Amino acid sequence: MSICRGCGREIDWIRTVAGKNMPVDPAPVFVIEGGGNDRFVTGEGEVITGRIARPEEESRDLPVAFVPHWMTCPNVNTDMKL
Repeated sequence: MSICRGCGREIDWIRTVAGKNMPVDPAPVFVIEGGGNDRFVTGEGEVITGRIARPEEESRDLPVAFVPHWMTCPNVNTDMKL
């Protein structure tokens, strides 16, 4: 676990399949693939596109992924890309 230099929150790091280290929020989320344009990274480093499932939509059948930290950081570096 690391600390974001921009906002001071805890972050984790996941190596993407492209070989880049991705800062992510530590809490995993269920993702509705194709339901939106946000990008997430799985624990295996795959990037998927969709939206966070609402509580009533959460299911073990959905992919679990992590939110890239720049989506939630109030002091994001706009040069970061997935």
